[in-house]
Amino acid sequence: MNSKLPDRPSGPRRNRHGRGRRGPLIPMHLPAYRSRPERFDDAVMASAQRLAQRWPGKIEKIEFLIDPVPSDKLLDQASALGERVPLASSVPAGARSPARIIIYRLPIEQIAENTGELLDLVHQCVVHEVAQLWMKPISEVDPSYFPEDPDF
Repeated sequence: MNSKLPDRPSGPRRNRHGRGRRGPLIPMHLPAYRSRPERFDDAVMASAQRLAQRWPGKIEKIEFLIDPVPSDKLLDQASALGERVPLASSVPAGARSPARIIIYRLPIEQIAENTGELLDLVHQCVVHEVAQLWMKPISEVDPSYFPEDPDF
């Protein structure tokens, strides 16, 4: 007896009673609609756009990446030097690759106590890394930048 099961329709999965997910659980206009990683991505993009207004044409040449945590190599280096977990890092432009700034999401989210502080920390990381890439003082990259920690 050789029977073939009918093809199941692709699309949202429903249970055997015809119930189940029918659409988004949270309306799009509510803040919880976007996940934490998506909101973090938005914060990095907002910071980059803020700098792009001051430095048109230069910020666009930098590639912004977001990783959950720093690599083991970076963590080992920070540990050996007695430093805290890196919040961001940068890689200068190469012959065939653009300059890159990598922002580490989880360490920043753990430090920030609220959304406003998270936005400030993200912007501080972006400004600090841009200043390192361009070898300019932080105050020149973003004059409105006033870090509370001078050892940032």
